[in-house]
Parts: sequence; C-alpha cells; structure tokens
Amino acid sequence: MWSIILATMLATGEPQIPVIVSSYSTLNNCRYELLKISKIKDYDLVVSPLVGYAVVKMEEKKSTTAFCVKNIQSI
Repeated sequence: MWSIILATMLATGEPQIPVIVSSYSTLNNCRYELLKISKIKDYDLVVSPLVGYAVVKMEEKKSTTAFCVKNIQSI
C-alpha cells in the first residue's frame, strides 16, 4: 500500500504534521496521481533525492510538498 503524504512548511518555522491524502495499491498509481496534481496551477513536479517524485507549491509564507511513501511509520 502506497500513500500520498502532504507536508507543509511555514516561513515561521512552526512545525506542521504531515497528512495522508490518499492511498494506492501500487507505486505507479501513486506517482500517476502526483502527475495529475502537477497539472494544477502553481504545482511543480520535481524529483527529490530525499523523497523521489514529488509535487511542490511555493508561496510567500509557506511551501507545500506531496510525495509517495510505502511505510507511513517512517515519516
């Protein structure tokens, strides 16, 4: 089971808890959903050395990242 995790970082540095958005049976299905999200305005598809395929939205006071994980206990 793979899940899309949504993580937000505020400019204030205040910690935010990542949230599970949805779950998929395969990594390919999870990545396909990230591709669909990347087509939404202001979201960019990136390849991160830390989390692999991800989508990122940068705003003045916060940044939002969504990525796929298999083991949610490791977040």
